[in-house]
Amino acid sequence: MKKLKLDIKDLANRLDISTRKMFRSNLSGNYQTAFRGTGLEFYGFRKYSVSDDASRIDWKASVRANDLLVREYVEERNLNVFFLVDASSTMLFGSRDKIKAQYAAELVASMSFAIIHSSDSVGLGMFNKNIIKNFLPASGEKQYFNIINSLVDLNLYGNGFDLAKPLKYYTELLPRGSLFFIVSDFIGLKGEDWIKALKIACRRMDVIGVMIRDVRDRLLPSEYSEIVLESPEDDRKKIVNPAAIKQAYESYVKMEEARILEIFSQSGGEFLLLTTDMNFVNIIVKMFKRRVLKYR
Repeated sequence: MKKLKLDIKDLANRLDISTRKMFRSNLSGNYQTAFRGTGLEFYGFRKYSVSDDASRIDWKASVRANDLLVREYVEERNLNVFFLVDASSTMLFGSRDKIKAQYAAELVASMSFAIIHSSDSVGLGMFNKNIIKNFLPASGEKQYFNIINSLVDLNLYGNGFDLAKPLKYYTELLPRGSLFFIVSDFIGLKGEDWIKALKIACRRMDVIGVMIRDVRDRLLPSEYSEIVLESPEDDRKKIVNPAAIKQAYESYVKMEEARILEIFSQSGGEFLLLTTDMNFVNIIVKMFKRRVLKYR
């Protein structure tokens, strides 16, 4: 079985140190309400004050301490995080050290490490034209290795792209208030179905789109050259001179990226653009810090 090689140990450790508090205690105020648990966890005792409900007095503890004490509870919160990862043919492209699928796998693996080691739950869905892998949110090392093994399996990658189908499926399946990452190059979007599905998903979950692109997805070389392009879905081939289409191509890409960003924003989601030559750790950490400030 062919596998992607991932460099995740150092990245995972760095991300874990940087984001553990972000995932747990620093998600405060309105932002925290999106991840509210169903129960309360005993925190400790404190002295009774006149503003307290007398029913909260713990009489046994009060007798031992020779003072009136009340029990304090904190909200028990288990964050469900889900990564929907694009495994279509375009994710196998790369002009730098890493192809897009490899870069995406390292990002998801690193964040999954941080999530699981903060006692939260993480899940994974991989899709192309269909949903090809499905691990609902769970905690523990076994879940982490299931995610890793799926992300590196090159046999799972290929075929076309249909974002609407997994969006509809997981919006109905995942718990309300889940943190939902869509990791894709977003190349091959067609029609309006995915936009309608995204709007519904954003009403039920906290949705973050992570666009991963290669430099050559966005910028073409200026010098004259003839390049053979081959369709990833069939045997069609075409010889092109990138310099001849550079201006029109880059203008189209810029407009398309802006359009997708606007769709996410209008739908109530958040959006990040990464290229495979970027260090994603610092960018992800900045995103969480920004969100904490936004919802404080």
